[in-house]
Amino acid sequence: MSTAPRILAALAFIGAAQSVNAETILFAGDQGVVHALDTQTGTVSFRGVCSGPVSSMVVHDGTLYLGDNNGVFYNYDVATNLVQSAFFVDTDASAMTWLGDQLVIADSSGRVDYIDPDTGEVDHSVENLSTDITAIGIDAGGLFVGGQSSLALRAHIGQDSFNFFAACGSQIQSMAFGSETMFLGGTHFFGDNNGTVYLFDKFEGGVNYSGTHDVASDVTAMVVADGMLYIGGTDGIIHEMNPQTGAIARTFDTGINIQAMTPESGIVSCPADYDANGTLNFNDVSNFINLYNNQLVPGDTTGDGEFNYFDISLFLNYFNGGC
Repeated sequence: MSTAPRILAALAFIGAAQSVNAETILFAGDQGVVHALDTQTGTVSFRGVCSGPVSSMVVHDGTLYLGDNNGVFYNYDVATNLVQSAFFVDTDASAMTWLGDQLVIADSSGRVDYIDPDTGEVDHSVENLSTDITAIGIDAGGLFVGGQSSLALRAHIGQDSFNFFAACGSQIQSMAFGSETMFLGGTHFFGDNNGTVYLFDKFEGGVNYSGTHDVASDVTAMVVADGMLYIGGTDGIIHEMNPQTGAIARTFDTGINIQAMTPESGIVSCPADYDANGTLNFNDVSNFINLYNNQLVPGDTTGDGEFNYFDISLFLNYFNGGC
């Protein structure tokens, strides 16, 4: 038996890691005020204030990173609800995510900056992408961006080459990931108060989406939590949607112009989380093995166009790194 099949067989016996269960969603907007939605009780509560209009946010290890469209990002302590530090960056912070030990901040001009969150220093940037950027996310070994061009692009984690992944019929405002689905939310034209959620196979993408769900919101932010899709808009409404049927279970009127949302417990997905539930276990390994054996893009973790030992080794590194 060659090395790669032996490693694939061994992968099937990897155990589970600790689960992340998001029950509180943080959100903010133009007012620069952070609020929280308890998804169990439906209670909306005030949490704190930063200094600028928030356009993006992400939580990692107890810190809420807030990007404002004036070119500042804030390190906000979730436990105390106080801003700990702030740094100027040359970006409108239209989208934000966490990758390894770096903050990834996107600009609507189509630039992605990889930033040290403790110093505000830019490690490096990727510019002149073929789309503006209004949404960003990490899933199944890939870094995804999307924009009002209606295009979604994907880069292998650790690489700077972004390639076409999907296109939908709306200007993309937000994105989220389920176990097998990428959700792209957007409006049909600028200023539209109604939106659509497009469902794509998150491992293959393409131009043929598997379904759509209409929603009475401009879909500026989306979060998957506890099996439901939470959709926010500038009208201050958060819709709790069944992602399979599109049925709205509950709506929450927050009174906040919502531009960004994130689970308080932290990012839902990480490089080796191939089923987007915040847990690294056999399901992620099984998904990777299937993608590898079928020679689909997420199974080529190195991004060199080949499927071999190096892809398996890199997946193991991601898996051992945890979420």
